[in-house]
Amino acid sequence: MSGGSFRRGGTYAGGVPRAAATAAPARSAIYGVGIDLLHISRMAEVHGRHAERLAQRILHPLELQRLGTVKNPVNYLAKCFAVKEAFVKALGTGFRGIAHDEVGWTRIQHGRPELCVTPRVQAMLASRGIGAMHLSITDELDLVCAVVTLERST
Repeated sequence: MSGGSFRRGGTYAGGVPRAAATAAPARSAIYGVGIDLLHISRMAEVHGRHAERLAQRILHPLELQRLGTVKNPVNYLAKCFAVKEAFVKALGTGFRGIAHDEVGWTRIQHGRPELCVTPRVQAMLASRGIGAMHLSITDELDLVCAVVTLERST
């Protein structure tokens, strides 16, 4: 490679050895990563017009149970929607074959978010070799962001 900084083996400046080039693993442990960023104000507009219908249509049963206990329902709905979008992006299917209410999230020990899916979606994940699911959610001002990582079974 001319002009590039990539070299196999050898040393960095100062004599620090470089790692030898290795072959890539046959299969990655990561099946897919999805991210979604949503303006809470957009969810507020929809919520203002269709509050009850929106919740019934998009929320997983566990999310629906929690909706009545949250301080800010619009923020919660935005998080729920962002999680669903990030999930189907990580899966690589979009919403083809998956309904909004089949994917959700809840909080477990120490407030950590955790994905929850219906048995039908769980079977779909198993058929694709997906074992573990990871979720991170954050919100700031008018934005909600969700990141989902799907991991292959080992």
